[in-house]
Amino acid sequence: MNSTDQQKLIIAGYTLLRRDDTPAPRIKIRSALNFEWQTFEKNFASKAARDRRMNELLKLSTTIED
Repeated sequence: MNSTDQQKLIIAGYTLLRRDDTPAPRIKIRSALNFEWQTFEKNFASKAARDRRMNELLKLSTTIED
């Protein structure tokens, strides 16, 4: 998915999430409030903890993973 596709989804009301490991496990978000990627949640004890939280967030109908 390229930046233009992401922009279309955001305008349609979707929120995009991305897993990131640098500098530590965290979740990044891109939404109508801010079209740029920014940290949504951080300070996870492990990648597995981050992935469990990510799976919870992806259950929302307007949230998708990039």
